[in-house]
Amino acid sequence: MDRNLILIELSESDRTKFGKEDFSGQTIPQKVFSSIWAVESEVNNGGFSQYFFNSSGETAGFLAEALDTIGASNTAAICRRAIAAAFPAGLPSDPAAIRSAASDFSDETEDKLNALDSEFFQYPDNLTELLFAYVSKYPEEFGEQPKE
Repeated sequence: MDRNLILIELSESDRTKFGKEDFSGQTIPQKVFSSIWAVESEVNNGGFSQYFFNSSGETAGFLAEALDTIGASNTAAICRRAIAAAFPAGLPSDPAAIRSAASDFSDETEDKLNALDSEFFQYPDNLTELLFAYVSKYPEEFGEQPKE
């Protein structure tokens, strides 16, 4: 069973489709999935800078909690440090303000985020396994997941 493929299919389903107007209306389990899916997708594609710049940055305020919820405390710590590096005065609550700030990060901030990208890429927590186990606990939210 390819758990990553199952998670990809779930990310594309109507149950979890992430859109900037949809996140606030999602249930907590859906927000956990969407937050983790967004950060993993964006950081792997363009780093934390891209994560904050794109609409996925809307999930930043919930991200560390989502990672802690699935047991990914090491990754949560990296993400907390990325948020602190990007927004030393505190994460803006408005997604547009997050994107605006991300479009103007200093070279020093970019260097800090690049270093955190490298830490993230080491995958100190197995996000696929942890996220799959999490969604399997919520069939009412995500549907029944295949058993081994």
